[in-house]
Amino acid sequence: MIETLKNLEQWLKLNYWVASDSLQLGLGDLEIDALLKDWPYKLSSDVRALYRWRNGFEDDLIQLLPGLSFLPLETALELASGLWEASSEQVKKSGDDFFPQVLLPIFSDAKNDAVLLVQGFETESPHSPAQVVLLLQGKRLYGFEKLEDLLKAALELFKLGAYAVDQDHDTVSMLEEDKARAVWRRYPLIYLENVELSSLVLEDEDDDLDEDDDDDDGENMLAGLMEMLGFNPDAMDPSSATLEDLTELLEVIPLEDWPEELQACYRELGGGKVLENEVVEKSEVLEEGKRDE
Repeated sequence: MIETLKNLEQWLKLNYWVASDSLQLGLGDLEIDALLKDWPYKLSSDVRALYRWRNGFEDDLIQLLPGLSFLPLETALELASGLWEASSEQVKKSGDDFFPQVLLPIFSDAKNDAVLLVQGFETESPHSPAQVVLLLQGKRLYGFEKLEDLLKAALELFKLGAYAVDQDHDTVSMLEEDKARAVWRRYPLIYLENVELSSLVLEDEDDDLDEDDDDDDGENMLAGLMEMLGFNPDAMDPSSATLEDLTELLEVIPLEDWPEELQACYRELGGGKVLENEVVEKSEVLEEGKRDE
């Protein structure tokens, strides 16, 4: 792992200097232990090595992997805490633990939707699996049996040009998906791209899960996250909801899927009028287009 991180740091200094400059000083073992004192699991040796090397980016908008920024350990724990809490509430309601406390997101996009997850252990472990998932969509994109292999593959893809750095916007994008998949397959993988999310637990994957169960688990996870983010229409109180709240809700959940009382509240606040105006405006645009023809 140490050699892999040295090679990555050297490449960043030469080719992605904004990211290199934003890397924070690494943590000592005592600092890592202090941050993790309330977490009932142990970080694997490779994840500890990562944070001894560097404690994430100072600027969380800078990306190290496509769409993903490297989080400081304290930020990773703060994000995880919110997810663990939401999952705990979901367990009380339905028994579904959509984000087990054994998981830790150490990379994330700006919206905390796409994350790279590693795993904690009850005893010392040399390696952690690493998987990239889209939380709200309930999609697992790709996963490696070892975090180090994911970083090795990323460095190779940077050198091949399949991962491209935008120096003006401090972002990383995947330009050649087929080439990326070919490189990924050289390493032991948990799964490859666009698999429906059945469980976020990284060990003991069951390839024979029933498809219906798989869909249900993905929906349960999505429901828990939506509620945590305030996007659960069943949990919203019509008496205190604002038009701004409901307009944001409408962006992710169709009006017809809301409870009737919440739909009525939306219309009373003028939301229905907004929808009518949008329809009228679209109709006028279509009519103008026809006249122009």
